[in-house]
Amino acid sequence: MEDDVPESPVHPRWRAALTQAARRVLAARWRSTLAALDEARADYARLRVLSVLDVRAVRKAAQRVHDLEQLRTVLAHELFAPL
Repeated sequence: MEDDVPESPVHPRWRAALTQAARRVLAARWRSTLAALDEARADYARLRVLSVLDVRAVRKAAQRVHDLEQLRTVLAHELFAPL
């Protein structure tokens, strides 16, 4: 059915605008994820060197680092994928 509708000249401009907006959002999420990851790594390192080790807090911090690394991987895949 889509082949029956002629493509207007506005359509490519809308597509380009949406793509550009999506890239901006991805880039912003990438930056905020990297900042959160740096903070999570610092928290994890701080918890590891305490004289009294709080195992629950260390595990929670390690899980946060892991989750943010996974998110960073997904965002990198999307952000740096060819158009």
